[in-house]
Amino acid sequence: MTSTNLWAGKGLAADEEAHTRRMVALFERCGDDEAAAVYARFLPENDAEWTVDELERGAHAGPWLELGAELGD
Repeated sequence: MTSTNLWAGKGLAADEEAHTRRMVALFERCGDDEAAAVYARFLPENDAEWTVDELERGAHAGPWLELGAELGD
């Protein structure tokens, strides 16, 4: 199993972005819009939504999520 850590302002590699998009789509198909929005926030098109405080904390204090490879694959 591999995992991807997501945190405020992290530049996603292509595989990390694809994995995150699959998670968003999975939650949307399941009708869990709240969870989909949480994961979608980490996608590059939403980078401008992070607050200065969140960006300064970055990987040190979150917000962050960990995606397991088996989720959405």
